[in-house]
Amino acid sequence: MYWRIEAAGCAVAALLQFLAAGAAAAAAPAAAINEAPAVGAAGAAGADREGCFEPLCYTASRLEAERNRMVLHDINIIDTTRGITRIKADLAEANGPDLSNSDWVLTGHVQVFMPQGNLSADKATVQFVNKRIASMSAQGAPAEFEHKVDSPAQGLAPGDAANRGHGQIETARGRARQIDFDMEHNLLTLKGDSWLTDGCNEINSQSIVYDIANQTVRAEAVPGDDTQVHGTLHARSGTQCGSAAGRP
Repeated sequence: MYWRIEAAGCAVAALLQFLAAGAAAAAAPAAAINEAPAVGAAGAAGADREGCFEPLCYTASRLEAERNRMVLHDINIIDTTRGITRIKADLAEANGPDLSNSDWVLTGHVQVFMPQGNLSADKATVQFVNKRIASMSAQGAPAEFEHKVDSPAQGLAPGDAANRGHGQIETARGRARQIDFDMEHNLLTLKGDSWLTDGCNEINSQSIVYDIANQTVRAEAVPGDDTQVHGTLHARSGTQCGSAAGRP
């Protein structure tokens, strides 16, 4: 499997294979979305589900609700529909009569733990559709994400899948002023001062689109902006590229 990079009409290939990053886990009772938080919920909580056995649950330290509006403090949202996805923030505000089909605005120390990797931001808008997270838009100074990748062992051909398990685990990272994640299509879009690296290859651009499902990357300049796409390819020598390259 290859990560094909397309930047201003040029392409380079770098071997990346996605590995699921498990969400951090701690046992705690959780309330299903559209229900009031349960007090003294019975049953042992699963270590990964944190007590959530519905498609979508949350816990919070305090809840303030009025007609078609709810504010939650120290929110912890758990989505079990695509593996386990957990979102934490200092504050969440949800509007609309149906919380399972609405947008939630999260502010303060936003952290997202999901099978595709981890994301951190100052603020995020999370869209829920039919009791599952459909997409999110995160902003920060900057917003950041990372995920684990598996590179082949030294000296192996890129297509040597039989020996891929002997490769070393590395961390790919990205950052931007805004990161949009379409969870339905596994599509990550970095906007504004965007930077992406797989440990040996770096891309700087105002816009970077990362198709996780197909492991392709597209970077392009914003129309009317003189800023060009900049790329750096670091020579792999021993462990020189064994971890993410230093930030530009």
